[in-house]
Amino acid sequence: MKQYFYYTLITGMLFCIHACNSDNLTNDVQPAKPIELTLRQSEKVSADNRFSFVMFKEVSALADKPNTFFSPLSLNFALGMLYNGASGDTRAEMAEALGMSDFTETEINEYYQKMSQSLLEVDPLTDIAIANSIWYRNTLPVKQPFIDVNKKYFDAEVKALDFNKSDAADIINKWCADKTKNRIKEIIEKPIPANVMMYLINALYFKSKWWSKFDKSNTKHDDFTKTDNQKLQVNMMEQTNDFPYYEDEHLQCVEMPYGNMAFSMVAILPGNAMDIDQLIEYLDNETWLNMVNNLRERNVWLKLPRFKIECEIDLNEPVGNAGMKLIFVGGFSNISDIALFVSAIKQKTFVEVNEEGTEAAAVTVISIGYGSAGTRTPVQFFANRPFLYLIKERSTGAILFIGRMDAPE
Repeated sequence: MKQYFYYTLITGMLFCIHACNSDNLTNDVQPAKPIELTLRQSEKVSADNRFSFVMFKEVSALADKPNTFFSPLSLNFALGMLYNGASGDTRAEMAEALGMSDFTETEINEYYQKMSQSLLEVDPLTDIAIANSIWYRNTLPVKQPFIDVNKKYFDAEVKALDFNKSDAADIINKWCADKTKNRIKEIIEKPIPANVMMYLINALYFKSKWWSKFDKSNTKHDDFTKTDNQKLQVNMMEQTNDFPYYEDEHLQCVEMPYGNMAFSMVAILPGNAMDIDQLIEYLDNETWLNMVNNLRERNVWLKLPRFKIECEIDLNEPVGNAGMKLIFVGGFSNISDIALFVSAIKQKTFVEVNEEGTEAAAVTVISIGYGSAGTRTPVQFFANRPFLYLIKERSTGAILFIGRMDAPE
């Protein structure tokens, strides 16, 4: 209730301020209405966000490039479909790692259905798409209840395909490209390995304009200091405006809404005594909730680099370290009576941040194998050194993407 009240209050205040001071939104645009979740569904959001921060620590530690961009939401949807096929100890381990041991199967599936539908409807100014699909080798006997539950709750496209054909990977990759506006063009390599029986895929696409756009004429070359203290010349965007803001001895954060303020980016800078790696280690769901619940409107002198990056992440080790090891061994009798196991989990992402707004996309693939006011002095938020950034739906707090920016490109 506290989160719902704060979201409604701050959204109304920001919308009124913006309507008086900016021409960015048309007069007929209404502020977003919060997504209404049941208590159990709100608990599932918290469980997902806890898992998000655990996974981001793992992903960031493995990254072979300085910049990391990861979609916990896309991974969660893919794992949600996989959970419907899990059985025995594998199912129990997944439930424990994902924080849903106390949830019934129906509660879990209804949550994913509610979120996928609500996120698409909450902001008409934001282009967002969530798509799920299941592709299986045409010789694999798949149990109908597994297909039916994923069609019903995940709106999954389910197709049998001859994986031996030369164009099989092309067909799946085209689906991914279509669902991400051509941002993720290829994630399935060809030829498809002989022991791969099934792919579970989630595709997520997001594009929205800033609630308060950056004036391109204010963008200038400026220094960005990397973790090793080397300086880069970057295109630094700049504006001074009223934003939700929080700081303590460990960090600074500013929230930048999109569209009708249903979605936002939260940028987080480590304090002077921290570097970016220490900030990632420090940040968890409890710290995140404290920040979000204590955001207060401030006049902010904001500098943010313009950037565009693409990432490809092998998630086997991070998922295993997060508590799901048995999925790589077996335990999927609810998919088929044939012995199946997860052979690979991979995610590709794209993000571009500029003066107009943000475009982001992710595809997660789980491969299933056979075998075992007035004049004020603004606070300063200068993202001229490594920082974190998250894209979230504001009323539920659901995290769509998390990024680490070490070197704007």
